[in-house]
Amino acid sequence: MRDKIINKLSDISRTNQLQILQTPEEVAEKLFQYLFELGKGIEYFSLQYQAEDEYSEDEGSQPTFYERRHRYIKSQVQERLSISGEKLKYSDIQYFLSSADGKTYVFFLSPNKNHSGWKQLFSGSRERILNLVFKFYILSQGLSVETINGFEELLLVHSMNLSKSKDALLVWGQNLLTRYNHHNVLTLTLSRKSRLFLLKDHYSTLDGDDVGELLVYKNKKYYFERDRDARRQNSIYFMRFDKDDENFDKFKKTQLYHYQNLMTKLEKFLSECDIAFKPLHFQADHYLENPFIKNIESVESLEIINNTGVDLTESDQQCLKVFLKHQGVNLLTFYNSGKTVSTYEQVEVEGEEDPRWRITEVVPWSKVKLDKKKNYLVFNKLLEEEGGSMAYQKEDALWYPSTEINNKLKVDFYSQLKKRFNYLDRGEFFSTQGINISEFKAVGDVNSALSVLSYTDNKIDKDILRLDTQACTDGKFLDVEDSISCYLRGQEDSKQLEKFCKKHKINISPEFQKILIELGIKNWIEQSLVNSSSGLPITPQSFPKKSFFVINVRSPRNKEAKAVAIEFLYKDGYIYIKNVMRDIQQIIKRFRFLRQRKNSEKLIDDQQYFVDESEQLYISCYTSDFFTPILIGRNGILEEMKNGTLKIFREIKGENSSRLLPLVSYYNAELKPIKRIQNTICLDLQNETFIQYYVPPAKALARSIKRGFRVYHLIGRTYSGESIATSKLVEHPLTALHFSTITQNVLKIGDNSQSSLLQKVAKILIEN
Repeated sequence: MRDKIINKLSDISRTNQLQILQTPEEVAEKLFQYLFELGKGIEYFSLQYQAEDEYSEDEGSQPTFYERRHRYIKSQVQERLSISGEKLKYSDIQYFLSSADGKTYVFFLSPNKNHSGWKQLFSGSRERILNLVFKFYILSQGLSVETINGFEELLLVHSMNLSKSKDALLVWGQNLLTRYNHHNVLTLTLSRKSRLFLLKDHYSTLDGDDVGELLVYKNKKYYFERDRDARRQNSIYFMRFDKDDENFDKFKKTQLYHYQNLMTKLEKFLSECDIAFKPLHFQADHYLENPFIKNIESVESLEIINNTGVDLTESDQQCLKVFLKHQGVNLLTFYNSGKTVSTYEQVEVEGEEDPRWRITEVVPWSKVKLDKKKNYLVFNKLLEEEGGSMAYQKEDALWYPSTEINNKLKVDFYSQLKKRFNYLDRGEFFSTQGINISEFKAVGDVNSALSVLSYTDNKIDKDILRLDTQACTDGKFLDVEDSISCYLRGQEDSKQLEKFCKKHKINISPEFQKILIELGIKNWIEQSLVNSSSGLPITPQSFPKKSFFVINVRSPRNKEAKAVAIEFLYKDGYIYIKNVMRDIQQIIKRFRFLRQRKNSEKLIDDQQYFVDESEQLYISCYTSDFFTPILIGRNGILEEMKNGTLKIFREIKGENSSRLLPLVSYYNAELKPIKRIQNTICLDLQNETFIQYYVPPAKALARSIKRGFRVYHLIGRTYSGESIATSKLVEHPLTALHFSTITQNVLKIGDNSQSSLLQKVAKILIEN
């Protein structure tokens, strides 16, 4: 691959990582001296807590095991602090839990500054102890954002609002935790959190005392009741641009700002503790231009299952037939003549904020049969932004949106369909793809609900559009959407439709583009599993032939482990699927390097490997909060904001543009046009034993960016456990195949992440 990569240095991007340059023992001593000078110390005790018989550890029990344990720990800490003469309210008590030497310990700050016994446990509990001290440091320094301090993590409050019933306070925010891995790398992470607080009159305590975390809102005291599902909403953006460069209110709520601010504070904290460190900035030193796989063929035939709650009209069906025919789908059919499989009614319950639905099966879900020779697109009713169409039914007969449905008996239609026709269970692959929509629209504004074709209202000249569509509208004065729909239904000429769309700036919606590519991938998988000679063309490689495995492991906590090992063959510019292993015990026995949990035969979750059995080596590809960084922009952002020179208006061009993130996207002035960056993989080959790389988004950055920019790692090892040097790793055929099959914005993990098509095939076989 060396002959294809270009040696160029990118600009430097700041990340959320720092390298500690001292041993854990030295770090522990520095923390002890820092606290000693402030008159503080760390005490600890071994947690001896048993759940009461009438309450289980199940998350559905009220109060939960975790809440009761949380209150028990606070009472124990309060007793110990009282011995030292310090009296704290329960809501002010802070602690961290950690496991060491097979025991669970509670660490907390106290006025006993001479206590140093905790240093003996630091090696096994360093992450938690460092977080405890760093949290103390942050709160003593002050933050520009409101915080909730009594939990283990520090919650940065993003928004607070009363429930519809006015009885509860809903708090959205970001939990701060600093990871501390065995490579002595600190990774500062922010994760979404949603919590429910109640007034004292409504708050039920176990012992009559105010033991919940306290929050004051509009001069009223609220107490912590429970955590809510934080995946249900994402108004906490990674970055938001604003036309007013001096209006930083929105910017200060973004994750980018918090990362910058907190990383600066982390650096100051380490300096004040006299702990040696270095920032781990990301700077690409090579880039690979235009390697992405883009030639996924469309499916020739497709059947649509409508599960939106409303029947598709004849007009809807005709629009879809014409549109998809222009995309290469020659045969389009509709299950049940386009009539909906289910109907939906949202139910409002007084005093409850979480959405719930009454769902009726128009067609018995268990009666829906699939033909493995067909491709299916399922229009699913969008029940909730984050949960999508996933939901489960409770005893009250209502349906509750949730992504946690694995152990539920009654689940939504599409989840049931995937369970019934799961490849790992049946050994047969069914090409199905779901799309979540609130309602079907053939044409819609870019800001409206999902549609097949989208337009921007202020970019369309309605008079010219009316003239261009009058032959299809019978001279009627229709709105923009109906005019375009009429033209679409009557246009058989692909070139004329393309010309029309280009003239009026009408585009296929990105979601529908993604769906068509995903269906093409799944169609190829289905064909390959039946006929191993069905190849997928990729960029020709310097080697003529290579046989290899791709392994994917999914093993979430408290859920059944799943794994697939796919044998691929590269030959003369084509990728072939030769065989699939789906028996997890057989996979574990054959690939001994798969990582297992301590004192357990269960595999660790989210493992992805490329395996070369002929050379007895494997390459792991991963991105994680524990090891890999997030790009958080350039240095100097906070300083420029302070002196009023920071630019946050995305549309400023040239040298004065708001080059906030990701900095690696601005290689140098020689790389023109700048759009070339969207077709590059940015490589950092400076580390001795692993490759870091970043894949820019395929499209220009939007005004609001929900998720951060991930950096990936490739690391190679032999079966005997020896590391493969980066210089050799970059030359290996498996590395070349990985980078030659990366797809942009297809089956995305997140808004700004991409992975290899070969990895995605393995993921599909596990999850489809």
